[in-house]
Amino acid sequence: MTGVWGPLGVIGGAVLRGAGCAAGILLLGYPTPAVLWWLIGCWLLYQAGAALGTAALAPTAHARDRAARIRLLRAVQRLGAAPGRRAPGRRAPEPLSSHLYAAAGVAIRWEPKPGAAVAVLAHLTGSLLTVASACVALAVVDPSLVVGPGLCAAVAVGLVVRPRRRRGDGTGRDGGAGRAGRTGRAGWDARRREARIVTVLIGVLAAGAALGPALAAARRPDAAAGLCAAAVLLARFVYGLTAVDLTAVRHWRVTRRHLREVERAAEPEEGAPGVMPAGVLPDGLVIVPARASRLGFADLAANVHLGSLGPDDSVPERLPHTVRLCHLADLAQSLPHGWRTVLSAEFAGGVDLDDETWRRIAAARVSALLEAGAREVLLPGEPDPLLAAVLADWSSRTGVRVRVSAGREGATP
Repeated sequence: MTGVWGPLGVIGGAVLRGAGCAAGILLLGYPTPAVLWWLIGCWLLYQAGAALGTAALAPTAHARDRAARIRLLRAVQRLGAAPGRRAPGRRAPEPLSSHLYAAAGVAIRWEPKPGAAVAVLAHLTGSLLTVASACVALAVVDPSLVVGPGLCAAVAVGLVVRPRRRRGDGTGRDGGAGRAGRTGRAGWDARRREARIVTVLIGVLAAGAALGPALAAARRPDAAAGLCAAAVLLARFVYGLTAVDLTAVRHWRVTRRHLREVERAAEPEEGAPGVMPAGVLPDGLVIVPARASRLGFADLAANVHLGSLGPDDSVPERLPHTVRLCHLADLAQSLPHGWRTVLSAEFAGGVDLDDETWRRIAAARVSALLEAGAREVLLPGEPDPLLAAVLADWSSRTGVRVRVSAGREGATP
């Protein structure tokens, strides 16, 4: 369940849960002889929505993480494939290191990853839809009962999604912004106190949202059960907004900004055709950088194909000749997690590789591009023995042409 079906499943599950709650309130407010069976149906509808949302959440988060990883890997490959073909006036490549580091850290391996934002938004959406459904059911019983719960819920949402305060100078001269912007222990304590205050305020708002229906239940004995159920649901789901932490969403917004900066720098020159499979220029040319990138935040498979394979493809299946030529199967077997081993001990489960292994991976990247259809290679200088053997094999098999650049065209950006 990927693509558009994942988000639709998350939203559909939230809608079913809200519909089950609203129907239950109405049934309790206007009981029928078979109300028990109808209530069981509402409970089953709510459980079906919860199951659908849970089943769709993990694939949706995984798809978001994978999309960010592929965007970054392809941008890195384009940066190395066309270093001399960027438009005049394009930003110098040196500042890109900070964007690459930030995008890799947040989008690939460090927490919170982009997929974590999906869980936060799903929880927020489900709570809002359930509160809205309860308010609709209350409007059917008595339209005047909607004002109080609706206002309390709106204020609670405003507290949850409030913008972050700007960092001050830490001296307190700018009021609350300075206190909230402090770094270190003082800043941490200030943010923790602010979070506790917000939790208390939302708790008060949850009680306020439930107060109106609870008081109305005393005046409306005929709908007392439904009003009490609405009061309980409103208190539960409004207070449940305290579990919403938008840090992951804010991190993902920052990640997208860094990714856009990297992709903007990796775009080909204006008017030129788009880049072919990652790293292959439109004329079938592969430009080998003077120094191959060592992407420690990515696993072995991603380091070889740099995001050029499909979501269900694997390196051994799509690049069989490259795997045999560069002895990648033996390398994968020697790693603790095989093809999915992260190539840096900085990350959990990752390992550090020696220079010779990294040279083998760099040669495998070129071989993968040749296996994807490229027919010409431009080198910045004389290749090392591993790359030379790979190029000799492809030249003898498919007639790949190899040229050595006389200038700086093959330099790393």
